[in-house]
Amino acid sequence: MKQIAENIIIETEFTGVTLGAIIQPNRVVYIDAPLLPEHARLWRIAATARKKIPQQVILLDAHHDRTIGSRYLECTIIAHERTHWIYQNRPVTFKPISQNSGCEWEKIRIQNGFRWIYPELVFSQRLDLHQSELHINLQYHPGPSAGSTWVEIPARNVIFVGDTVVAGQVPFLHTAEIGPWLKTLDVLENRYDEGCLIVGGRNGLIEKTDIQAMRAFLLKAQDCLSDYAAVSETDERIDSLIPLLEMDSFFKIKKDQMGEMVERLSYGLHHYYRRNYMGIDEIVFGSNEPESASQETESELS
Repeated sequence: MKQIAENIIIETEFTGVTLGAIIQPNRVVYIDAPLLPEHARLWRIAATARKKIPQQVILLDAHHDRTIGSRYLECTIIAHERTHWIYQNRPVTFKPISQNSGCEWEKIRIQNGFRWIYPELVFSQRLDLHQSELHINLQYHPGPSAGSTWVEIPARNVIFVGDTVVAGQVPFLHTAEIGPWLKTLDVLENRYDEGCLIVGGRNGLIEKTDIQAMRAFLLKAQDCLSDYAAVSETDERIDSLIPLLEMDSFFKIKKDQMGEMVERLSYGLHHYYRRNYMGIDEIVFGSNEPESASQETESELS
């Protein structure tokens, strides 16, 4: 656990994603959830000091690594409308069947058949939580995944950006849209230059070089996918792009994680190509996906 600003702590050592907590005298707001119940208990104790105070958890997208454990926190769930839509289109009960997607949740034993706990507070473009101590701003930033959300605490100059940027590992492409993602990275780099502390969803604090490496990798992936599409109508040989993408030249990947990263990249390329080049509808971008409303949403939480 590390305090990165007054009232704000992060945790990078638990299995799954980087966690955040905004701690106020009368409320705790969590950023994402631990994967394991024992980690959730430790996280709650660290954030609340065993006090019985209101708590909420903000999910930065619908990825299993950050949503499976939300039920352990036993509090109100806040998420983007697309994250909520994905929840609604999942089976009511979760069955831990590995998809070989290179995700953290596939490496641990998870209870079979639990029921999803659905988000209770949902927004489209922006949600402002006006609280007694710290103002918290949620913003939808498309590209990395369906429902990709940033959480900003303006008074502390801190932004949690989820999987917008990852360091030391390849990004998840299976629900991504590279074009909007590149625009989101431009916005993020500007915020970094303004002096914001950027917290990534996998690695803790993010540096400008991490943002630049992510952009360079996505541009190369975009080019490789376009070249592949010019000669193939199916994803049958999409894995041939993996060595061309030279992922270890963009990300400092540990040797013992290389197999997992290859698996993640393969899974992402297949799904990305099917959606964007073969026109195959998938659950996160199906025809019944909600349209984002243009208005901003505000919520007063006391």
